[in-house]
Order: sequence, then C-alpha cells, then structure tokens
Amino acid sequence: MKPIFLSVMTVLAGLTLALAVQAQQPAPQQAASRFDVTNYRIEAQIIPDEHMLRAGADVTFVPLDATRSVVFELNGSLKVESIEMAGKALTGFVQDAVGVGSLGPSVRIDLGQVIPANQPVTLRIRWSGALVSPEGGPLATRRLAYVGNEGSYLMYASRWFPFHDYAADRATSDITFIVPSGLQVAGTSDDPVVAQPSPKEGAVRYRFVHRQPVLIGNFAAGQYINRNLRYSNYDLQLYAMPGSEKRLEAFAELTGRVLEFYTKQYGKPLFGNRLVVVQIDDESLDTYSGPGIIFLSSKMFDTSRPVPEEKIQREIAYQWWGQTVGLKSFDDAWLSQGLAEWSAFAFRETTLSAGGLDGAQREQQERALTFEQTASIARAPSALDDQSAAYQSIVYYKGSMVFRMLRETMGRENFDRLLKTFLDTYRAKNASIDDFEKLAAKVSQQNLRYFFAQWVEGTGVPEFTVDYQIIRTRSGKFRTRGTVKQNLEALHMPVELLLRAEGDNQQKIVRIETRSEDFDFESNGQPLEVVVDPNNKILRMSEDLRVSIIARRGIEQMKEGIYAEAQQQFEAALKLDRSNSWVYYNLGLLFLEQRNWQQALDNLEASLIGNLKPAWIEVWAHIKRGNAYDAKGERQRAVLEYNKAVQSGIDYDNAQAVAKKYLATPYDPKAGQTAEATTPGN
Repeated sequence: MKPIFLSVMTVLAGLTLALAVQAQQPAPQQAASRFDVTNYRIEAQIIPDEHMLRAGADVTFVPLDATRSVVFELNGSLKVESIEMAGKALTGFVQDAVGVGSLGPSVRIDLGQVIPANQPVTLRIRWSGALVSPEGGPLATRRLAYVGNEGSYLMYASRWFPFHDYAADRATSDITFIVPSGLQVAGTSDDPVVAQPSPKEGAVRYRFVHRQPVLIGNFAAGQYINRNLRYSNYDLQLYAMPGSEKRLEAFAELTGRVLEFYTKQYGKPLFGNRLVVVQIDDESLDTYSGPGIIFLSSKMFDTSRPVPEEKIQREIAYQWWGQTVGLKSFDDAWLSQGLAEWSAFAFRETTLSAGGLDGAQREQQERALTFEQTASIARAPSALDDQSAAYQSIVYYKGSMVFRMLRETMGRENFDRLLKTFLDTYRAKNASIDDFEKLAAKVSQQNLRYFFAQWVEGTGVPEFTVDYQIIRTRSGKFRTRGTVKQNLEALHMPVELLLRAEGDNQQKIVRIETRSEDFDFESNGQPLEVVVDPNNKILRMSEDLRVSIIARRGIEQMKEGIYAEAQQQFEAALKLDRSNSWVYYNLGLLFLEQRNWQQALDNLEASLIGNLKPAWIEVWAHIKRGNAYDAKGERQRAVLEYNKAVQSGIDYDNAQAVAKKYLATPYDPKAGQTAEATTPGN
C-alpha cells in the first residue's frame, strides 16, 4: 500500500514486528512521470442520493524532462471518461484501478507527441464514480472520500482528483463545488466563499480559490450547524452535525490556545488567520489535516468523552509542518509527523503539572522504543506501512524524542531559532531532512552529522550504568564521585544526572563524548542514589523500560482485537516484573474486553497490590473493578469500588466524573459502553 502521509492517530494495522516489516516497498516512478502540476481548474458535483461524484478539470503541468506520457494518481472507484489536449481528444490513456507497488490506482496518458521540458501543458480531464466504501482508496478499512446523504467529504489523500507526487506537488487552484440546495460546503479559499444558488439545477455553487500553491482538494458537505468564532488573531469556522454542536466552544477554545502558542513559537502559518474545523463520520480517520482545514470524526464530538486534546494539538501542528513547510518526498515525513508530535508535546509541557509532565515524558519514551529496532527514522517511510504501529512508533514518537534531544544538544535558544528559521526559509516550499540538517548546523554553528547519523539514519539506543563511591569530608559533607557509562561508540550528548540525598537532591549535566564520563557531587545530606536522565530526555534503554515496551506492544495488539498475542505480551512483561501495577491493569482491561469478568477482577486487584505506578492506577483500577462487578450483576460490590475511586481524590483523565456516572447508572456491557474502555494515557 502506498504511504498516504496521514496526520493521525488512527486504527493501527500490522501491530507485530513480523507484520510491520512486510509492508510493500515503493516502486520507483518511471521517468515519464517527472512533471510539476502548477494549476487546477475543477468543477465538481456531488449527488448524495446516488453516492456519486462527477467532475472535470483543466490540469496544467510542466514536464521536467521531454516526455510523451504522464501518470496521474486517481482513486480506483472513479472512472476517467475523457481527456483532451488543445481541444483534441486523447484516446491513448490506460487506467489502472488497482495500482502496482507504491503508485496505487492511476491513469497513464499518452500525449500523442513528445512535449519538450519546461513547456506548460493543459489537459482537460473528466471523471466520475460512486464513493461509498474504502475500495479504490489508499486504506483498506478507512474511507477518505464519501458521498452520501448523511454527509460527504473529499480529502486530498483519497485521490478524488488526478494528482502526482503525493504530499510534495503543490498547485494553485480554482475549484467550483456544486451541491444540492440545503447543504453547506466547508473548505478553504484565499477569497471569501460565496454560495450562489442555481435554481435550474436545484443546487448551490461554492467557489474556492488558492492563489498560492498548496495541497488542494479538501472539502466536506452536509446539513451543518456553523459557528464562526474569533480567538486572538484567528477566525475559526466550525461545522458540526446537528446534535454535536455542544462541543464546538470547547474545540474553539483549545484550538485558539494552541494556534496562539504555535504562532508565538514558530511564526505565522501559511493558511493565514482563518481555520476550518469540520465534523465527518466515524468510517473515516479520527483526524486529518489539509491546508487551513481539520477534519474530526464524530467520536471526537462525543461529550461523554474528554476532549481529545493531544490529537487536536498534533493536527493543528500540521498546519506548520506539512502545510506551511512541505516535503520534497514522503521519505522526509519525519519533518512533518515528528515535528507535529513534538510541537504538541511542547505545548503540553507548558500546561502539565510536574507529576503529569513526568508521566507524559515517560510515556513518550516508551512509545518511541516499542519498535525502535524495526527501522530508522529515515528508512521507515519506505520500509513500513504508514498506518502500522511500528511506523507510528518510529516516526511519530521516536521522531518527537529526537527533536527533543536535538533541543538539548543545541540548547533551547538555538533550537527555537532553528524552527523559526526553518519555517521562514521554506515557507510555501518543500524541504528535505538534508535541508533541515544543514540549517541546524548553520544555526548552531556546529557539525551535527554525528547526531543525524545516530538518531535519524541509525537504530539503537544507549543503556547507562553508574559506578560511584561516597566519601565523608572533614567538614561533614558528602562527596559522591563516580563514572557514568554507556554502550554506544560515541554518544556526544549532554546527560542529566540526579543525586538523591537526604533532604538535599542535586542535579548536574555532564557531556558524554565517549563511552564514559566522570562526575562529582558534594551534598550536605546522606547520598541515596545517582539517577541518569531523571526527566526522560534521552531515548535510552533500562530494565524497567524493557518491561514497559513489551506491555506497550500488548496494548497495541489489544486495540486491534488480537487478544491471545496481547495476553502473551502482558504475561511476558510480568515475568520480568511481578510488582508492575501498570501491566496488571492492562491485563485486567484485556479480560474486560473479552468479558472474562473474574480474570479481570483478579488482575485489577493485583494492580492495586503492586507498586501503584503510575499513581492514576489506584482510581482507574477501582472504576474498572466496578465495571466488572456491574457486568456480573453484583451492584453492591460495584458501588463499593466506585466509592473507593471517588475517595481516592485522583481525577486523572476525568476519573471522578466517570466514577460518579457509574454510581448513578450501572455499567452495562451490552449497551456498548466503550467511552472509558482504553487505558488512560495510552
């Protein structure tokens, strides 16, 4: 399957290492397809009653080499009806509705003559087809284009119009969208969007114009409730289906704060000051971004769930990394997906309490390590399916951690300047990882080849050990001298060390240039231990992280319903650490999913007896035990567990409201209550 460069945390496929490495390798494009699309003039009509899209376009492109043929990608559910060039019909075109290798469904066009390089060509293409299921699109189980009475949407990644060089070839556009009367169309435009009724057609025409090149073609149409709100310098246009509008204010408030933060940190986004947020159905992705527009699935509007803050923070970040700055090729996806994940984390750094931040840092590190050995960041786009757990672990989470480590290596001031300079230098342009490395070296005034070779192009992470001795000085103080060691050839990184001492914790940074570095602490209190990287700033391995990584693989398998394999992962983790409350908790959730109530109760009880790390285990284990007792019909025991959850006072992930909800109304597994079915924080 061709990578679709989606900015999402969606249903994960290919969860195990064995499955992840089986993703198809991209096939090189033929020389005939080397061209640059410069402009689209499209007229598209949707007929919801028939699930039908009818469209025509004048596509202007410039060949980069002399060529007689070009290849456009096009959704396999759509059929090309005719192609013209200079008013003459072209009959030598072949449409492949299935696709081969990385190209996907496409149409190859014989131009009838050799076109010289750099000579603009305009083709008039007409096509139509029914858009109902994922068939013909890039994902097997999620549709990115749909036309129907419940609501319609067309995403760039669906290939609903003929395009070339996915995620890289930007173009200007003039698109007229025709919909039945009574429907609104959500989209982006450099000009104000005006709806022009067409009584003869019983339809309304909307026109969307982009005068600067972007990744075009993102629209939604339906009977929306529209709210236009202003936050700081941004106009937010929000579209919700009837009954879902209650969440719009919460989305607007969060979106406004995040936009303000990113603007201050990086600079202005390419879309200007108008951002569209639109609701679509749950048969598509949870979230998806186009230039100046964000699609959110209906489940994101469910007010019984917490606002999906992390997903929205990440999705907004794509307006900077992926839209304002583009990619030279999909192999450079780290610059968009890793930076988007990093930006969302940087925003959370400013909002989380100390305990919450520690948990978020640890969680990011675990996710980054889960499939770390599968492929390097640079190789993952070509080696892995971009919807697999392995790909997202490497490019999203390891990618984010690598940006965090680059910040520590360069220094915060230099790193902040790097991102602002990167945005300014490549605004409305495409950049590669090589471009980013050169700019980082220029801004920091140091050779960073070692960093990119280790963390972007390579695999493997360090494991630290410390040896030290404690000496009592004549003045009554304590001297802790030792050596921190690591197993990589040359790490070249600043590493934080924390001395835990009785009433006198101390912290310092040592620069590791080889396999070891000496340190020296002086403290008033009795030293207890020396901790390497106490704030989880470095992608590294340790005994406790090994346990967490195994368990995280089980969590991903559980999300996909691969229960037997998930159970094996959790049990393997417990063999390494029998006191791990987090693993027992997830094993309890697994049995809840399988409606094995007693096994769920036993493992949730074990989680309460264990080390109670993280601290939220206490409240959520009681809630889940209450769910299990309710499912068994033992209401009194369920109420006791919910009350214990309330008495804990812990409100992680809206726990108190959830416990009180179940005190008022028993949990009913037959009613499909899944709002709290997953582990908080996962």
